[in-house]
Amino acid sequence: MVEEEITAGQETDLQDWEELAFRLLSVQAVKGADEVNLPQQLALSYALIVVTGGTVQLLADTGLLELTAGSVCLSLPGQTFGAVEQSGGLEMYIFYFNVYQYGPENEGSRLITTVQLLPQTGLLAQIPVQSILTICSELAHKEEIQRRRVSFRAQIAFQELLHSIRVSGRQRPRDTGYALEQAKQYIEEHFTQDLTSQSLAQAAEFSPKYFNDLFKRKYGKSALEYVTELRLQQAKRLMAQSGSKLREIAHQVGYADEFYFSRKFKKMIGVPPAVYMKSRRRKLVAYSSSLLGQLLPLNLMPYAAALHPKWTEYYYRKYRTEIPVHISAYRSNQDWQANLEVLRQVPADLILAGDMLQEEEKAALERLAPVHYLSSEPADWRSQFLTLAEWLGESWQAEQWLAAFDREAGRTREQLQTQIGKETVAVVRMLHNRLYLHCSRSMASMLYQELQLQPAYDGGGIYNIPVTPQEVAALGADHLLMLIRRESDTLNEWSRLQNDPEWLKIAAVQRHRVHFLASDPWREQSAYAQLRMIREAGQLFLGQSSIHIP
Repeated sequence: MVEEEITAGQETDLQDWEELAFRLLSVQAVKGADEVNLPQQLALSYALIVVTGGTVQLLADTGLLELTAGSVCLSLPGQTFGAVEQSGGLEMYIFYFNVYQYGPENEGSRLITTVQLLPQTGLLAQIPVQSILTICSELAHKEEIQRRRVSFRAQIAFQELLHSIRVSGRQRPRDTGYALEQAKQYIEEHFTQDLTSQSLAQAAEFSPKYFNDLFKRKYGKSALEYVTELRLQQAKRLMAQSGSKLREIAHQVGYADEFYFSRKFKKMIGVPPAVYMKSRRRKLVAYSSSLLGQLLPLNLMPYAAALHPKWTEYYYRKYRTEIPVHISAYRSNQDWQANLEVLRQVPADLILAGDMLQEEEKAALERLAPVHYLSSEPADWRSQFLTLAEWLGESWQAEQWLAAFDREAGRTREQLQTQIGKETVAVVRMLHNRLYLHCSRSMASMLYQELQLQPAYDGGGIYNIPVTPQEVAALGADHLLMLIRRESDTLNEWSRLQNDPEWLKIAAVQRHRVHFLASDPWREQSAYAQLRMIREAGQLFLGQSSIHIP
């Protein structure tokens, strides 16, 4: 099979599956727990997500999706997805696979990476669970038995699953959950219009009372409360734009009466619109994601910031509606030229950026607005934070925040000393099938300085050293902190490693003292990331809650 990849520019929209071939790579089963155990991850191949029981909220590149039993969605190579909330009875399967297109005779086949096999939303209507449950369970069982290679019979079963999904998707049977999801999407697209409970219920083909009860039960708020929420989020974005008048903003988001809008805004947001507008007049751009973590402790919300549902998951989920303009945070500013095109439309007062940018990128930024570069030296985050605060005229705010931070860090440090004493810790990073003893600048600051934990390996600062499971065992760490790259290849290798006899010999593994870290926040150098690390460390070591990775 010739694996000549078709790029997005070359590819056509392929509707006829007869021209395609599908090869299953691996299967991941997610079951049971109330706590979220499908973190945001990058798919290097197609990922078909099938829910056969329970419910889950999935945050994907296409948006937030509510999946129930029988729901199916698709993630393309290079896209990200992860669970936000899930029910205790969740049963979900993720099938990673490649797609090939047959070429002319004697030219073999080509690897496809961007064709839409399912609708653009990536979500199908509910399909009969029984028609796919047996196939899903069988595929997951076969993959569990033979981790290294997907069997020929499993490949056939996967083709049957795809066929069943495609046929059921064409029929689009009537389903309550799907109808509510469609109603929610309609609200998101038309919230500035005059929407009523009756009109929304009629569109969903329910009685008004039944529709309102169903919507509130599913989403925790009524349909009209959701309309209000979207209107106020949009109003806050408009308030951050220069020259906007309150009356104009009220009309643009769907309110004919500006005084009613003002009362509603103050009730929901907590401050009058005029006060909020004044606080957003200074239009800052946080050109890198870590800069957002320096601005938030100063109570400064940027007008534009680098956000991504995987690489800046926390900031994306919590602040995306507060920040009017989003630039890409995909893979360490890989999309910088596209970001500049976005910023050309932004009336920025000041761009904050790191000092490690290429000269070409710096020159282009400086043509847009004044730029302040934050030096990577001195290396400690406190000095960087205080230097930025002083430059912005927010030194008092920074000192107040640091005082509160030190109090919380001190409490957590004392609790850890009581709980684990002199027990040692080691951070192990996993990338594809390789392991590394790892310590970043932010980890060294938090683990070994702020919390004063005992390192099992004293590498003298920052290091990333290749190791084998045998070498990890010889280290004798009491606790392992695993930093596993969240993409499909590495997650599959991690599943295999957990059954490796050499891995199972490690004392921390045998004692169930393996804890999992995420690159967000543990590889971010910022004040707010340090605060989040303190709280996560308390969760990891003090048993306040668990953090999972598949």
